[in-house]
Amino acid sequence: MNYLQEILNFEKLQELNRLAPGQARVWYVLMYLNNITGWQSWFTVASSTLEFRSGLSRQGVIKARNELKQLGYIDFKTNGRSATSYHMKPLMQGSVQPSLQGSVQDSLQPSLHDGLQGSVQNSSALYKQNKTNNSDKSQATRHHTQQKFADDSVEMQLAMYLFSKIKENNPDHKKLTYSQKQKWADSIRLMIERDNRSPKQIKNMVDWCQADSFWKTNILSTAKLRKQYDAMKVKANSNYRKQGTIRREPIPGWMKEDLKKRAESKSDLRIQRGYVIPDDSMDPMPK
Repeated sequence: MNYLQEILNFEKLQELNRLAPGQARVWYVLMYLNNITGWQSWFTVASSTLEFRSGLSRQGVIKARNELKQLGYIDFKTNGRSATSYHMKPLMQGSVQPSLQGSVQDSLQPSLHDGLQGSVQNSSALYKQNKTNNSDKSQATRHHTQQKFADDSVEMQLAMYLFSKIKENNPDHKKLTYSQKQKWADSIRLMIERDNRSPKQIKNMVDWCQADSFWKTNILSTAKLRKQYDAMKVKANSNYRKQGTIRREPIPGWMKEDLKKRAESKSDLRIQRGYVIPDDSMDPMPK
């Protein structure tokens, strides 16, 4: 698929039958992600990724993709709880409404069309793969091609957020190289697209694990964060439930001296960070 040609065809279609802004945003996001995958015929995208990149709500994304499918721009298949599979339909090969296709083909300027045939097809604007006479070497090159994450991408931002928390706990922690940053961001991508974790859930788990005395020494990369996410989630939920069953009352100033004396004589009196867990032997606190 030719990225630039598809965008030109898409914009020409808008002159005849303009899509709603939400539909157009979803189409552009899907084209961008399909380009990153190397123009796979079918590729998967998590709903949270589409929501984040398009700025639409979950219902907005669902509505937009249904309308794009009805109009012939895309096709998609839901996969239960896994990420949805998408297919981008070429806009000049009969996939779009027939009433629009003929008009668009007639309206393309011949000089522009011929120029694109000669130059754009030889060099894709945003995705290029090296070709070699050795087919085995060519396949190996494609296999090792790494996706590039920009500094302002959600994947890179979450990866660097974890790294900043690790540095807070250990200022002497080694800096990350460029390739390491890319690998960290790719693990975040897998968490979003394959594990269906939202960016907010990932950030919350980073905050929790880097504040936990055990996990902060074990979670030192996004790959480990992904691997241990479910185990940490169980522990985090357990801690939350325990905290929810304990009622802590602030200690009034008039009781502090008395509690100090009682703590010396009664070792099981639980005083924690300026709060006391009341028991039946204590006098009622004044209102």
